[in-house]
Amino acid sequence: MAKHEDEPGYEFEAGVSAAREEIVTDRLREFNNAHSRRTVQWDDPRYAPSPIHLYVLDREGAVVGGLIGRTHHIPTWLEITVLWVDEPHRGRGLGRQLMERAEAEARARGCRYARTATSDFNAPGFYEKLGYRPYGTLEDCPPGETVYYYRKDL
Repeated sequence: MAKHEDEPGYEFEAGVSAAREEIVTDRLREFNNAHSRRTVQWDDPRYAPSPIHLYVLDREGAVVGGLIGRTHHIPTWLEITVLWVDEPHRGRGLGRQLMERAEAEARARGCRYARTATSDFNAPGFYEKLGYRPYGTLEDCPPGETVYYYRKDL
């Protein structure tokens, strides 16, 4: 992309650069490490990032539900990114069981908290029944929809 001289002595440049991305990310990380009040270090080996994948299979072995998440992307946190149960299999407690299994595994990995997000047409009430509390919303993301953000103490 083109360079722009917006202020004397500075150039602004747009374009993807892995090397520059690493510089900016490392510098922010250094700043955060020097000023953060967190009680757990990002590189603590007890909290190594690790995926959680759980699947529900029917008698024929077909996937009818699943949960995708990860622990310790932020130390001591479980993040649920995908939860899905095929419509004909809903209402049987499969989603709840997936969540409970993920939370149990997260606790075993040292997690103290969980977080997730869902759209207004998905399952806000489902998460609330499981003890998740809303902490924010984002309207028009995408336009016409609202995203709800939830957290839970494990």
